[in-house]
Formats: sequence, C-alpha cells, structure tokens
Amino acid sequence: MLLFRRTLERIQRTHAGKPFEMLFWNGERWRFGAAAGTPEFVLHFKTRTAFVRTVLQTTLGLGESYAAGDVVVEGDLEDALTTLFEIGLREPFRSSLIRDWVGTALTRSLKQEKADVEHHYGRGDAFYRHYLDKKLQYSCGYFRTPEDTLDQAQEQKIAHTVKKLDLRKGQRLLDIGCGWGHLMFHAAERYGVECLGITICDNQAKYIREQARARKLRVDVRTSNYLELDDRSKWERIVSVGMMCHVGERRADAFYDKLKSLSAPGGIVLTHCISKMKEASGSDPFVEKHVFPGYWFFSLEGATKRAVDRGFNVLDVENLRRHYAMTAHHWRKNFLANYDTIKRKMSYGDQFMRTWDFYLASVVAGFRSGHLNLVQMTMSNGLVDEYPLTREFLYERDRPRPVIGRIPTFPLRSRVEPS
Repeated sequence: MLLFRRTLERIQRTHAGKPFEMLFWNGERWRFGAAAGTPEFVLHFKTRTAFVRTVLQTTLGLGESYAAGDVVVEGDLEDALTTLFEIGLREPFRSSLIRDWVGTALTRSLKQEKADVEHHYGRGDAFYRHYLDKKLQYSCGYFRTPEDTLDQAQEQKIAHTVKKLDLRKGQRLLDIGCGWGHLMFHAAERYGVECLGITICDNQAKYIREQARARKLRVDVRTSNYLELDDRSKWERIVSVGMMCHVGERRADAFYDKLKSLSAPGGIVLTHCISKMKEASGSDPFVEKHVFPGYWFFSLEGATKRAVDRGFNVLDVENLRRHYAMTAHHWRKNFLANYDTIKRKMSYGDQFMRTWDFYLASVVAGFRSGHLNLVQMTMSNGLVDEYPLTREFLYERDRPRPVIGRIPTFPLRSRVEPS
C-alpha cells in the first residue's frame, strides 16, 4: 500500500485544479486541489480492490468498479472524470492485459471489424433514440451558441460540413460511413449532386433506399467495406464523418491510400474524426472492452502526414473539441432523463446502465480535458485554386458564394529600371 500512498501524495503535491476528495473503504479521507478547499465531488472507493484496480488498470478498473457499485461518485460524474483525466488517469497503459487488447486490435480481420461495429450499433434503433438526436446522428454536432439544442447542433453540423465540400450541381459525392444518410439527403436536395453511401449496417441501407425513393433523390447506398470499392470510379467529392475510429491502426495507411485512389484529380475530400494530438498505439481500455471493440483514434499529426504524403493539399483544419464535449453532454443528459424507461423497455440491468453512464461521462471528460479532439480536415487531390479564398462562406446563410476561378495575376512593374 506504500506505493499507492506515494501516488496519493504526488497528486496532492501536483494537482492545483478543482478540489475533490477520495473516501476509502476504511473511512480514511484524502483531499486534493485548490489548497484542499471544500471538495466539489467525492470519489468513494467502497472496497480496496476497486482502488487497486483504478491505480493499475486506469479507466478499465475505475469504470468496471463504478458499474459494479464498488465506486460511488458524490457530485457530477463528468466533472469527476474530467479532473481525473487531467491528473493523468488515462495516460499510461500499465497492465499486460491492456497491452494484450492493443495487440488484438492491430490484427483484426475485415469480418472482425464488422462484428466490432455491430457490437455497438447493433443494440437497435430503439436504444439510441432515447439519447441521440431525432435523426440518430452518432457524431459531433456543431453549436452556434451554447443554448442550441442537440437537434439544432446536428442539423448545423450537416450544413457546416457540406459547405466545406464546395459542391456544384451534377457532381458525384461518396460518403464513407454514411450512417442514416442525412448528409447525403441534404447534399442532394440542396446542391443537386449524386450521392453514394457506404455502410456495413443493413438497416441503415434499407432506410436510405426508402428515403431516396420517397424524396426522389439521386442517392444510392452500398452495404460493403470501403476497401472493396472500385478504384476505377473517381469521385469529385468524398466525405467521411465519424467513421475513421473504426479503421484501426493497422489499416490507417490503407484508408488514405483508398481516399487517394478514389478521388478525382482536383477533387475535395473531407474527414471528420475523433483524434489525439500525438500518434499512439492503443485505446481507452474501458471503452475498448465494453463499448467500441477495436476502435483507434488517428492523431492530428498522423492524419496530416498521411494526407500530405499522398499528394493531398490541406485546405482547412478545424478543431471542434468543445462542440463534441457539448454533444456528449446532451447525449448523457438524455440518457439519464430516460434511464428508467431504457431499463424497463430494453430489459437492461443496473450494471449495464451504469456502464453506459460511465462511458458517456468519459466521452465528455475526454474532450473537456483535451485528451481528445474532433478534427475536420478538408483537402484537395492536388492544387485547387477554385476553392474559396476565405472561410466567410461557411458562415453566410443561404448566400451562394462567388466562383473564384484561377488565382488572378497582376502585371508588376520593377522598381529598378534597366540601364
């Protein structure tokens, strides 16, 4: 226990942020932060095992202990996890068990990738309707103001993302990981483009086909892996929103190779993904085991290098970290508001419900603490001079932007006259 006591003493010395308290199974109390003032939350370890697992297994130990009721948080769980992440709970992969999971994630087959995705999304639409927006968009929203509703933020995300693609009537748009197709519907209706969506979920494909027929849109969908797409088909525009975390570290290069081979010369590609600032193997052990098996996050530096190495020209990078923290907060607020309904209708037990609550709170904390970012990167396949000169077009509502054309040149007269 001496080692753990030294860990607590280190936190007392180094943590100057939000004050909090740890209450242990034997009645011992430790206070941390803001000169050990009145704690804003209390982390109660009801058993010695729960504390030891938290120290050794980080989020896996804490999350499973919380789900089992062996850890209780008195106060706001999101604030508690944000503070714990800030003092380093997520940083090291200390246990051999976690390293084993990392190794497993690097050797997944395409069949296993599909099984991993279905493990999460296969819980059924009824479950997700209890906490997502009305269109079931499971990605970061875009908040113009903190008062925006979740539905508003998700509608604004679609509009904001599609504007960056700089669409023209008659162009072809490929959406890799299209979800329920709402970005394609918006693009086809608003800009008159032809769209193809890629998903591995049959229920999503069925919905997209029905909506496309009913709304008379040039939108199609294919149930397949993106790697199976024919490279001979070139697309003027490609978008991928919230799908890249399922690519995996081993296929990170193959993903960018595919973007390059599918993009027409001068085409625009936009990726929207959770990322870290630095490239690192592994993932959060709790989320890996209980929520998203096999997921992995690109880094900003890794994504940029892969794009540039393949001849893409980066046009715009936007970090929506705070937007994702707000999005996930809305998800958790909805989940807690429907907690009893979900338990009753879905027949989920207390341990599952606490697992999901911990997961959603950890997403909020990951973005609040800066461990995670949401990066939208817009790039062109080669140099493109026709893209807007400024970002003003993204914020002008219902005003078509002027066509720029090639970069203008002006005759310049030398200041030194030839002798």
